[in-house]
Amino acid sequence: MRPFAPEDAIPVLRQRLISGSLLTVTLIGLLLIDAYLATLESPGWRLPLPFGRQLDLGTWLLNGALSTLVVLVFAILTARELVRFFRAAGYRASGLAAQFFAAGFVLGPYLAFNLERDLGYYDESWGMTWLAVAVCAAFLMQAVRRGTQHAMVNLATTIFIIIYAGVLAGYLARLRMEIGGSAGAVLLLFSMLVVKMTDVGAFFAGSLFGRHKLLVWLSPKKTWEGLFGGVLLAVACALAVGSYLHFAGFAPLRHGTLAYPWGLLIFGLLMAAFSVAGDLCASLLKRDAAVKDSGGAVPGMGGVLDLLDSPLLAAPAAWFFWTRLAPLASGVGGS
Repeated sequence: MRPFAPEDAIPVLRQRLISGSLLTVTLIGLLLIDAYLATLESPGWRLPLPFGRQLDLGTWLLNGALSTLVVLVFAILTARELVRFFRAAGYRASGLAAQFFAAGFVLGPYLAFNLERDLGYYDESWGMTWLAVAVCAAFLMQAVRRGTQHAMVNLATTIFIIIYAGVLAGYLARLRMEIGGSAGAVLLLFSMLVVKMTDVGAFFAGSLFGRHKLLVWLSPKKTWEGLFGGVLLAVACALAVGSYLHFAGFAPLRHGTLAYPWGLLIFGLLMAAFSVAGDLCASLLKRDAAVKDSGGAVPGMGGVLDLLDSPLLAAPAAWFFWTRLAPLASGVGGS
């Protein structure tokens, strides 16, 4: 077999750029459509309920349905990939339970915030209840196999996949729904754009200037130069796009955020840190499973997990920044 030569990297890089560009344009387009739909008036499609209650189905479709659907598809595909390559490592996770309960954590915020709007009912305990049911289901699926060999490992793997692919992805949907309206879709897009710019900056800076290895035992291709390049591009993206939104009058960046532009700088650094950590965490999983990529779903880029490793870990941080940290800082500053 002919050894891998430098010229072999050119077609791979070309395919990666084509696939990455098409996927990026598609996702940006879908989220912008979701932001536009949120500005429309409800067509008035109502579903009658007992006791004189009703659901405004038109508003349900216009408020976050598209963003939630996108996150849902990626979460389910990620869960499937994790089940497949964990099984290759000898762990028998329950694929059905993992995908089903991961999907529930993504749908939860969408259902909760729409029900609160229509019925005035909201209860945070449903998330923990769903997790408890997931644990019970994992035990049941293991019992159906009628085997005790590696039962603890199989159960732990199933629950891990549910949390990793479902709970973390659920924070993307939660960010979209808690901010609400078109602003929720825009902030979701903005946050994930900064995260992925970390990957882009790290890839090109590492390819051009990479000399000093970051963690050879975990990810041999990653370098300190790539790390700094990723952080710089993430911060630059946060400042550039955030400044545009700020001066365009985008409400979440004019009211309830950290003092401009320091808030954007902090946000860029935060997303870069979690992006790098998410990438390294996924490398740890793939090392254990002895696979280079999580799959081949995206030509030239690997599987879905290879795309979502950074956004998944950064999702809770983005949600916390926009819904908790920024409003708190604003309140302190305004007092």
